[in-house]
Amino acid sequence: MRKVPPLFLAAATTVLIFLMALVSASAQWRPVKTGILFGISGIALVEHSLDEMGCPPATCFVIVHDNKKEGDGRIAILSVQGQNSLNYLPLQWPDGEEWPIDLEAIALVPGTEDSAFMAVTSLGRVYYFTLDSTGTIQLRQIFSLPNLPDNTNLEGFDLHLIDGKLLGVWGHRGSPDDSGVLYWGWFDWNRYQISGQGSAVITVPWPQEDVRHISDIKISNAGILYITSSRDPGDDGPFDSAVYAAGLFSMKGDQVEFRPASSLVPLYRVNGHKIEALEFLPGLSGGQILGADDENQGSSIYLKR
Repeated sequence: MRKVPPLFLAAATTVLIFLMALVSASAQWRPVKTGILFGISGIALVEHSLDEMGCPPATCFVIVHDNKKEGDGRIAILSVQGQNSLNYLPLQWPDGEEWPIDLEAIALVPGTEDSAFMAVTSLGRVYYFTLDSTGTIQLRQIFSLPNLPDNTNLEGFDLHLIDGKLLGVWGHRGSPDDSGVLYWGWFDWNRYQISGQGSAVITVPWPQEDVRHISDIKISNAGILYITSSRDPGDDGPFDSAVYAAGLFSMKGDQVEFRPASSLVPLYRVNGHKIEALEFLPGLSGGQILGADDENQGSSIYLKR
């Protein structure tokens, strides 16, 4: 295994310092909705203002729910302003369109002029859609991720612009007896398909019991891959989670390369919540938002700028 370069380690150390500050900060986990139908299984930043919804950019997020029955909620807007203002607004799935089953992740499509997203199910079905200023979902394309084994259960997906090309990255969650697996490939704008380019095994040291090695993924602008991992013994918990800096995506010649971290050490641990959603916050101060799917206990977020 190749060692991660010092630049990556320095960046990870900076994040570690930030997250240690996060642990001791006054901000707390904030309830969003109660009940098993409202767990947050993925989250993505809204970059463009949804004016008619009173949703300015950088304060609103699109979240997905992993519901399976037609008619139950799939996608919602979560508006967060300061430590006291929190608003949940469910969105209607387009009439006559294929209903997604078990949405587990969502990613902002970078480099577009509108609010465009890709939401992904546990079996690798991808729903490419945009939101207009009223929050109406416009479904643009549906396709499937390539070459997935029969036992696949995806829980993480993200998109990353690198050298002007759009890289898709997705993760099989794994279990105590099954390693997590990270996959990546290039998105073809003409065919609306992703072609697989590589994969890597991911096994985290904590949580140890009832582990899902990958419960979400996000890639920073610098190409650093962050993953969340969780303990999930069932709908009533108890739940635990961790955040890791797992490696680095970069170009080597005309090929994309993933360099895994030389060791996985939790940057942040949390007891009592099953983190399934991670997103970065923009601006000079930066930060991140974590979303939990605590099954029967509902959903909550942890936000720190």
